[in-house]
Amino acid sequence: MPGRVGPRLMRCPDNNREILSMWINKGWFEWETEGYPHWSNLRHVQTWWNDRNKPNILFVHYNDLLTDLEAEIRRIVHYLDIECPQDTLEAIADPVTFKSMKRDAEVLDPNAVKGFKGGANTFFIKGTNGRWRGVLTDEDLVMYDRAVARELSANCHRWLEHGRLNS
Repeated sequence: MPGRVGPRLMRCPDNNREILSMWINKGWFEWETEGYPHWSNLRHVQTWWNDRNKPNILFVHYNDLLTDLEAEIRRIVHYLDIECPQDTLEAIADPVTFKSMKRDAEVLDPNAVKGFKGGANTFFIKGTNGRWRGVLTDEDLVMYDRAVARELSANCHRWLEHGRLNS
């Protein structure tokens, strides 16, 4: 393709282990060590983590949303320095639950889930964490731990895996 920069993307392997190995052990750019074929996920999080105390950055973790959605919405509202009466807070909370997003995905953004075979039903599966247990092998987890050691500080790693409430 004329004007293309960089190598052509390879076809996605059929083997999930091969995909995982590339994603954890190979970067797309010379300064990355993971994230292929797109961008470095862990390095990206770490760069934001390094600036987490700046006034224009707020980290929000899915675990914290699952643990106490209203408290997280209040934290976001406080960060934005806006008024939010209890009835408004409740009106915000319902449509952002996993159940509501799964139910309304095709209506809210019909193009967002088209790239997934099965649409919203395969994009929104369970809305839980830890689903990797029983899927990833011990070897996969060692690979992941090596990537984490290369890319993340201990505090960033703790937050990424557990969220604010457990860090």
